[in-house]
Amino acid sequence: MRLSSSLLLTLCLFTLPSCYLLTAYKYRQFKLESLASLRSTPLKKSEEPFAFMDGRKEKTRLQQVLDSMLAPTHTYSFLVIRNDSILYENYFGEITPETQLPSFSVAKSFVSTLVGIALDEGKIKSLDDPITTYLPELKKRDPNLEKVTIQHLLDMRSGIKSLETLKSPFSNAIKLGFGRNITRIALKSKTEKTPGEKDYKNLNTQLLGLIVERATQQKLQNYLQTKIWTPLQMESDASWNTDARKTVRAFCCINATTRDFAKFGRLYLNRGKWNGQQIVSEDWVRACSDPEIMERYSGYKNQWWSRQSFRSFRDSTEALKFQQQNPYPSAVSSRSSRDGRSRMYRVAYRSPAFYAAGVLNQFVYVHPAKKLVIVRLGRTWGNSSFGPDAFLYWVGDQL
Repeated sequence: MRLSSSLLLTLCLFTLPSCYLLTAYKYRQFKLESLASLRSTPLKKSEEPFAFMDGRKEKTRLQQVLDSMLAPTHTYSFLVIRNDSILYENYFGEITPETQLPSFSVAKSFVSTLVGIALDEGKIKSLDDPITTYLPELKKRDPNLEKVTIQHLLDMRSGIKSLETLKSPFSNAIKLGFGRNITRIALKSKTEKTPGEKDYKNLNTQLLGLIVERATQQKLQNYLQTKIWTPLQMESDASWNTDARKTVRAFCCINATTRDFAKFGRLYLNRGKWNGQQIVSEDWVRACSDPEIMERYSGYKNQWWSRQSFRSFRDSTEALKFQQQNPYPSAVSSRSSRDGRSRMYRVAYRSPAFYAAGVLNQFVYVHPAKKLVIVRLGRTWGNSSFGPDAFLYWVGDQL
């Protein structure tokens, strides 16, 4: 998350002091202490907070392994909850259970949930509605935007043009992250290709936020407070980063405690219910989590992610047996062993676990079959021997 300092500084010298480039230069390297100085709007804690039970006992072997494996990974916090009981919870450095931590693109999954709620309430008529139904001014920008649906935005398949590299100070990644009027930026959208091909763009989620605001006639932060934050009985105050006009940066930047992020995972673990109250429909949750649907959409649906898992076998019969017994979509491949004397058979299958994810490896992981929620928040991962998502799935497999 770093821009060329010399390029930004040069550009800033020739622009007004209020230019977003100055802000981008100031925050060109993310530091946790910078969070408090960024514009944000508050999310208020519940007057009747829900607390997970403490199920921790004397240190188990798994807890010792997690302590050891997480130590070198630049992790702020790591929380494992099963059946509403905390099995493992650790905070590193000066981080505490009360520290507000950034989630970055985990916020996308919150925004998609608000789309689902607005759909349940009939405020959004259909996910197949053209986005111009709610944002009619886009027709003047590009008539092809009438072919883009809400579902296209949710699945990152809109075909909308948006340069989002961090290497260019003129990219939408910088404008959306630091611009003073992000609604104006979003409403300048144009297409560059026919909808249908996956192309991950922050602009898609920013447009979703605008659609929810138009459909509900509420600011997105107020809708989140009413429909998610208060009903989920959040324990702590939180915040959502905004531009100068108090428009939230919908594509990112909800800042909350680790346990409160886990409550969001619990909502999806329980198929959209919270202590008996249906917050978002079960059909919505299924669309975000069903392994067959996830397989069909290459592991990304409605702003949630799913990872392929793998099992290796030395015997083809055992591989085929595992494939036949596995209830989730799978495929078998083979290759020679390293010494060339035998063959290895690998079964790739879509795990029933799914997760919300943000840059610098923020995760809210949900495994419905095992009643598991895992939250990881931090900076970079910092361990090249295994990836962070693979680590989450490994932890899930151990429990």
